[in-house]
Amino acid sequence: MNSYARNAVSVENNDEVQSVASRGTIRSAGSAAASSTAVNGGAQRSLPPLAKGSSIDRIQWLSFVLVAGAIACVAYADYLVTSISLSYLYILPLVVAAILLPRRITFTLTLICVFLHDLLGRPYSTLLVRIVDNLTALIGFGFVVAMTHKFVAQRNSLSGLIRRQRDDLLKEVDLAASVQRLFLPLNRPAIPGFDIAATMHPARGVGGDYYDYIPLPNNKLGLIIADVAGKGVSAALLMAAASAAVRVDAGDPRRISETVDRLNRELHGLMGGSRFMTMILGELEPESRRLRYANCGHNPALLFRATKLQARWLSATCTPVGLFPILHCEPEQITLESGDVMVWYTDGLTEAENQAGEQFGPRKIFDIVRSNRDASAQEIVDLLYQEVINFSGRDTFDDDLTIMVLKVEGALGQ
Repeated sequence: MNSYARNAVSVENNDEVQSVASRGTIRSAGSAAASSTAVNGGAQRSLPPLAKGSSIDRIQWLSFVLVAGAIACVAYADYLVTSISLSYLYILPLVVAAILLPRRITFTLTLICVFLHDLLGRPYSTLLVRIVDNLTALIGFGFVVAMTHKFVAQRNSLSGLIRRQRDDLLKEVDLAASVQRLFLPLNRPAIPGFDIAATMHPARGVGGDYYDYIPLPNNKLGLIIADVAGKGVSAALLMAAASAAVRVDAGDPRRISETVDRLNRELHGLMGGSRFMTMILGELEPESRRLRYANCGHNPALLFRATKLQARWLSATCTPVGLFPILHCEPEQITLESGDVMVWYTDGLTEAENQAGEQFGPRKIFDIVRSNRDASAQEIVDLLYQEVINFSGRDTFDDDLTIMVLKVEGALGQ
């Protein structure tokens, strides 16, 4: 969450549901299914046979040679030392064989170890001692090998189960991401004299960021960008609830303060103040170019004045939504001019870090907008996103990232 919200409260719930996405992008359903097949196949073939037809793969050959060499070394030591029995040394290569090689090969090596110990070990005083010693070695070796095989089988079974559950969860997260995209606008608004574009990139497939364009009565346009505290599935659920609540008020001629107040009561009643949401809610009048807005603890929006090549930052006008039972938020109003560019964003943009731990910061947003003030809104969105990727050196982020750009075109009345 942005710095304003962190300074205001430290009540964010630490029970964050961890997404399995692992700071990577969510895969499509097709790729997830293909991966699931590959993983499951690998789990089922975790103990492949040593030979398949007439060929043995290189890794199995190396494992077999390693075990055979270890057994030969133990046998040679058993041959040199005649004062004590070294049969227990055969256990180590047999355990390695039980881990790396199939069961039938391992038990064959067990019999070979018993034979080598009988042939190369210290002399026996009587036939009975020889029989007892070899029988004891066979039972001991067999028990160790059997228990190792059982452990390996249980480990592989558990690993396969975890992988299957992970793949199922990835598919569910992928489905949840598809559902979440339904809450976002499908098309950019066609408002004469204005160019508007936006993008959202969740950190874990699904996230708590949200933006929308909402048609309002009297040819007005509602604009909103929001950031729910936290990431992952829980934040996405709260985002969906907030999106529905904002949409409910779209058809009523409510004031922005009333919409914010109702949303605050609903979110606080739902979470009891343990979770909150920062947002900027705006109401644009295209004919007069007036924009009324309320910044509820969100990152300061950038208003680039094209005539002066200067930046104005629209700071927070009240605390985040859902933090306290009562929220008084009086909106502010600005008049936009030809060529002005407004950038709304979440902290996933400004707090993106490079390898040196430096943050992207709001200054770079202003520099990019000033250098590309003649570009379209969509081009500015794409440039900001590409610049933060170049800055951080990766295309995945630790926090959800959302950008909305509004640009004023032409002169009033054109």
